[in-house]
Formats: sequence, structure tokens, C-alpha cells
Amino acid sequence: MRFVADVMLGKLSRFLRMLGHDVLYFERAEDDFLIYTCKETARTLITKDRVLHKAARSLHLDSVLINSNYVREQLKELQRAKGLSFSKPTRCITCNGPLIKREKYEIERLVPDFVWHRNRDFWQCKTCGKVYWDGSHTKNFVRFLGFNPWEES
Repeated sequence: MRFVADVMLGKLSRFLRMLGHDVLYFERAEDDFLIYTCKETARTLITKDRVLHKAARSLHLDSVLINSNYVREQLKELQRAKGLSFSKPTRCITCNGPLIKREKYEIERLVPDFVWHRNRDFWQCKTCGKVYWDGSHTKNFVRFLGFNPWEES
């Protein structure tokens, strides 16, 4: 799914990107800009701001009002509201750029030696160049969620 997140939902934005969703997040953005971006890019607004949510709805834009302050609960709210599904990450959690699979030899000089030796699969952000792999951060994310969102059912 494609979202625009308001300034109060930065952590949720990163989590959604880790779950395979395309999320635009701006550290500083006026309400009018967020509404304009949703309209022009056909995205769903996710916000904690009731006034912004009502403004978006009055313009017939798709908007989800998030009530919780806790990201795990925010994910549940969004899942209930939009039937959210999960997939392996396809977007950079930092800049939302697309991730592309890289051959191991291509990233040897971009990651620490121990990471290069312990991992087979690597992805790189096409926009900012950040390199990703399945490491302890992945296990910690699964532990935090309380389930593995990428497990085959």
C-alpha cells in the first residue's frame, strides 16, 4: 500500500517500510502539503491529527486516524482499517527509495567484514545507497512485533 504519514508518525513509517509498504514521510510538513501530496500521488493519509484527518476526508481523500502512541498498536489500527498485508521490505526504511538485490561481491567494500562473511543476501537502496541484510535487527523486529510477518503460511 502507498501512504503519506504526518510528522507524528515517523517510527510507524519506518516500520511500514520494513513490512513492504511505500510510505512518504516528511519531518516538517504543513497540513496543506500533506493533503496535496495524497491527492497528487493517490496515497492514503495516516495521521494522529484529528483536524488534518477531517480535512482530508472532507476532500474525499482516504485517511486513517491513528489513536495510539505505540507503534505496535498503530500497526494494528492500520491493519484493521486497511486490511494491511505484509511482505519482505522493498523500500529503504530511511528514504523510501526502492531496494534492489545485490550480488555479494558487489557490496563487499560497503559492509563490515563480519557482515559480509556471515550473510548471503544483500539489498541496496537505489536512492541513498544504504545496504541491508538479514541481521540481528530483523530478529529484533520480529520479537518486537510478536510474530514473523514474513513467515510463509
